[in-house]
Amino acid sequence: MLLSRAAISIALFLHVCAAQERRPRSVVSDFVLSDMEGRPVHYAALKGRVTVVVFFSTRCPMSNAFNYRRNALYLEWKDRVNFIIIDSNANESIAEIRDYARAVEFDFPVYRDTNQQAADYLGAQITTDTFVIDAAGRVRYHGYLEDSPNPTRARHRGLGLAIEAVVSGAPVAAPETRAFGCTIRRAKL
Repeated sequence: MLLSRAAISIALFLHVCAAQERRPRSVVSDFVLSDMEGRPVHYAALKGRVTVVVFFSTRCPMSNAFNYRRNALYLEWKDRVNFIIIDSNANESIAEIRDYARAVEFDFPVYRDTNQQAADYLGAQITTDTFVIDAAGRVRYHGYLEDSPNPTRARHRGLGLAIEAVVSGAPVAAPETRAFGCTIRRAKL
């Protein structure tokens, strides 16, 4: 059965509307990812501790420009903060993600977001979208890791400053910034 253009447009519109953007102060209850062995991992099991969620891509040059800084943040905060580093791109296989993580020597675990369920739930659109969720499950920051892919030109460490604020119990000075990078490749309807 062939669908008309109108039916396809309506389905796409409903899919986009189903994505729930988690703005600062929104509460996150649960989402499910897969580890690199295909086992399910629930965000809810991590609640009770500050959690950083970072979306990335193996193929996006903008996302890849942040690899070192993403890793440095993890190494700096891993003892006090949970990190969930997610690849949600439908065109990147779990084997590709696993091989990439090994090749660039990520120190953190990487997760696969099958069918973009976590990306849709959080409202992530870009492969460099980041979130800081406090111990109560409330989004306290959504935006970029830094304001430039070139570390020598970066002037604002959005994610790093947000982590510092949330861990110390202070308000986040800029709770929302605009991430930039490649669009998350969604599964075709």
